[in-house]
Amino acid sequence: MEFEVDTADVLKITDPELSELLTQVYVTGGFTSPDEAVLLFEPSAVRKRGVLIGARVKKTSVLAGVVIVVPPDSPARRFTGKNEAEMHLLPVKPEHRRYGLGRILVEEAINRAKQCGYSRMTLWTQTSMIAAQRLYESTGLVHTDDFRRNGRDFKIYTKDLRG
Repeated sequence: MEFEVDTADVLKITDPELSELLTQVYVTGGFTSPDEAVLLFEPSAVRKRGVLIGARVKKTSVLAGVVIVVPPDSPARRFTGKNEAEMHLLPVKPEHRRYGLGRILVEEAINRAKQCGYSRMTLWTQTSMIAAQRLYESTGLVHTDDFRRNGRDFKIYTKDLRG
């Protein structure tokens, strides 16, 4: 399967598409409660976090996944300092998994952060997201810390982008 990967503006990602993707992956997948999703996944708030990068299936134009590169000056930033970026969200629709799309999106986010001159990329993931953790580690992100929020355990991963 081939994907077109670019910013949300270039791919013309609509709010309903974004909402459907986030709900399918995080709420239906059991990672986020419907109540939390209303606040966390409101499309305009998601877009304000940073650079929204999407992937569409080339043959059908279906939105298959997204990732966000959050710059150091974004109010959505949680764990980074000056000149460091965060990676937020990495929903990939179940029917588009196992085609390397998660890796493509992570690598695109890292490359865009490097192009902006950021020194580090940080992300966090729920401890139950084992496949995501394997993906992050295989792309050079390193587990550096843990925390608990809203009754869920999370792992923090970082990658030095200066090398």
